Amino acid sequence: MLPKDPLERARQRAWVEFASATLADIGKLYSAADAASFDAATDALESRLQLLEDELAGPWFAGERFGLVDAAFGPVFRYLDVFDWRLGRETAVRPAKVRAWSEALARRDSVRDAVAEDYADRLIDFVVRKNSYLGGLLERHALEFA
Repeated sequence: MLPKDPLERARQRAWVEFASATLADIGKLYSAADAASFDAATDALESRLQLLEDELAGPWFAGERFGLVDAAFGPVFRYLDVFDWRLGRETAVRPAKVRAWSEALARRDSVRDAVAEDYADRLIDFVVRKNSYLGGLLERHALEFA
């Protein structure tokens, strides 16, 4: 799932690490205790997404072939997709190429089938139980439309 060229291979491995750090930022997002911490986590996440925007070749990270970087970012966008769906708005703004890439990942069978059908409910329950700022938003939104 990585290219043969050593330089490009190293570059893509760095982007896999970037995906891991982005997941850590999402952890800060759903653990933020208050609006200020949540906003700071959102800003950090949006900065990361902008860096991705400048690197994406499309339709996949490095062009026409699905690779390890794409697989590493599947969980990143899955989190955001669930939060966005429940809130009825973007949790973090995705630039145009990032949005198109994340939508392509969401449609891909291997990414979609990597989690159980009740993944969204489980994730929301997990975040709500954290008693975080985002958990409160998710819970209030659910109550408004119940």
